[in-house]
Amino acid sequence: MIKLVAAVRRRPGMTHAEFAEYIEKVHGGIALADKLTVRKYVQNHVLDGAYGALGDVGYQVKLPRDSVTELYFDDLESMGQTFAAPYSREVVGPDAVNFSDQPAALSLLVEESEAEAPRSATGKVKILHFLKAADGLAPEAFQKGLRRTYEDLLADPAGPARYVRGHEWNTALPGDGMAAYFGGVSEQPAYDAYSALWFDEVEALTGFRAWQEALAGHAEKRGAHFQPSLSFFLLTREVVIFDDLADGGAAS
Repeated sequence: MIKLVAAVRRRPGMTHAEFAEYIEKVHGGIALADKLTVRKYVQNHVLDGAYGALGDVGYQVKLPRDSVTELYFDDLESMGQTFAAPYSREVVGPDAVNFSDQPAALSLLVEESEAEAPRSATGKVKILHFLKAADGLAPEAFQKGLRRTYEDLLADPAGPARYVRGHEWNTALPGDGMAAYFGGVSEQPAYDAYSALWFDEVEALTGFRAWQEALAGHAEKRGAHFQPSLSFFLLTREVVIFDDLADGGAAS
């Protein structure tokens, strides 16, 4: 199972509310009319977010986001079939001009794995934390080190894990994430991973700030694995357009 992810911002002249309404009701409806080989389609509508770190020039190279799309496929071959299909090229793709600032699109291909953290029905806010590896750190070392850090934090019930209602890790795979399809041409950083963390609504930001603080403390002791100035996080509302993996619909 692989996942194609696109973080987009709304086209000029459009409010965030108009954007969210359009991508869910209109663009989502277009995708639902012909699913092609997509097994699951999730939109994450951005409620708030923060970019970079205080005093860092990295803030200047990132753009605000209005939504993050997650498309699930069985494998690369099936994903290729979807984007080669006339319906994608002639209907789904061209609709992006109606809502997306296409040159600003950020996309990546990832492999998803879910951590041993309970997914509670009360965890309504999904925070997506996009991570850029520290300079000079090989992808394998970045992935191994940061995942170990996350596992340590999740295993400590007295730490920020007490706020977490679910966790999912997404590691970038080789490739440009279909950047041409989404229209992305701006010089955005190439992200190496992102994590999804679920929180109760009333303590989502408090919980994530505690998580960030714990990550910083871990970095002071064992070395940094990612660059805060080139990373960002988004508080989102998850909207499932369709899910053919539910109820035992496992990937083939």
